[in-house]
Amino acid sequence: MEHEQCAACGFNGSYYDDAPLLAAVRELGPRWRILLADAGPDLRIRPEPDVWSAIEYAAHSRDIIALHAFGVTQALTVDEPTYPAIVADDLIETAAAKSLHDDPEAVVAALDAQARHLAQVAGDPADDAWQRGLTIGDERSTVRRMLEHALHDSLHHLDDVERGVRHLRSERSHRSPKGRPT
Repeated sequence: MEHEQCAACGFNGSYYDDAPLLAAVRELGPRWRILLADAGPDLRIRPEPDVWSAIEYAAHSRDIIALHAFGVTQALTVDEPTYPAIVADDLIETAAAKSLHDDPEAVVAALDAQARHLAQVAGDPADDAWQRGLTIGDERSTVRRMLEHALHDSLHHLDDVERGVRHLRSERSHRSPKGRPT
């Protein structure tokens, strides 16, 4: 089986046995809650014009986890469902921009509920259930791979937010009270 891997953030799905994978998915809500609270006044600020704010990344992760919960449910209840390819770039950017003013508590509560739901739906990988899958466009994903991707996407964006907030704070610390570089 091919596992989810990312050279940029170091994620490797093969590092997770089944139970720790589900536990890591369940922990996404609390991790986002802490990070968004820590973002403070930087919550809605994009560190660069083409880099999302903390709230935008959190809302995106909420949506991706919900999408994967749907996919896992379909894969476990329908025999090899097939869906058309998703062209998501414009949809994702539009959704992110719309989430800029969302209530962070509501975003995290929904993200947490979706992550717990995803882990609950995936359940016990007995009887090779995690090898069941679905096809979107030309790409087939197993339940296991969908779990790995949902976890990777969220962990990757947690790192993005941490870097973005550090960048914003660093920029602020290099400016004088009147906004001029020191």
